[in-house]
Amino acid sequence: MNLSMYNYIAEQQTLAMRLHYVLDAVERLNSENIAEEAQRTLIVIAAEMAASLNDNLDSARLPKEEAAA
Repeated sequence: MNLSMYNYIAEQQTLAMRLHYVLDAVERLNSENIAEEAQRTLIVIAAEMAASLNDNLDSARLPKEEAAA
């Protein structure tokens, strides 16, 4: 695996981890039945993050292999 692919995958893993944190926050707020507006906002943010992750992992968007010198 080349460095650009490694970095790209690491970026997607970071995005997935952040998405997990956002969803965890929504779950905690929902279980306490508080901050309904914040919950809605976080759900919109989570949906955008999930769409980005999906797009970024599309095979057509992956970094191309670099030619050997």
